Amino acid sequence: MRGVWILLVMLALGSVPARAVLGEDVASVASDAQAFGGNHVMVPRVGFNLHQITLKDGTVVNEFVSPAGTVFGVSWQGRFVPDLHQLLGTYITNLQQGQRTRVVRRRAVTIQGNNFVFSSMGHLRSFRGRAYVPSLVPDSVTAEVVQ
Repeated sequence: MRGVWILLVMLALGSVPARAVLGEDVASVASDAQAFGGNHVMVPRVGFNLHQITLKDGTVVNEFVSPAGTVFGVSWQGRFVPDLHQLLGTYITNLQQGQRTRVVRRRAVTIQGNNFVFSSMGHLRSFRGRAYVPSLVPDSVTAEVVQ
């Protein structure tokens, strides 16, 4: 248990700011792109829209938006982990209270709670992860789209 908290603290300390909030509406995506100073591209997919923000350092933040306009999942890949408090919003408590389903020492952590899934892995300057809310995932897609 202690190892998981150490990993989460390390991820949070080596983070870049993010403002998208899991479970919030699509308007948060535009404010993220502006706050990051990154390039924002929206790619329509079957059953959802993928909003991809590429930061100047190459970090990519993906935000998955349902047809109803709700962010149902987020993912990241790059040199840094986004600020998880800001990225997850109120779901940060789900992360803190979630049941660990898998931990690979110094590499990866997967936490699953009530209606919340989080996984993150990586090492110095190479991180990736995702978080999603199963009840917000559109019926026409599967949670595996959040990559």
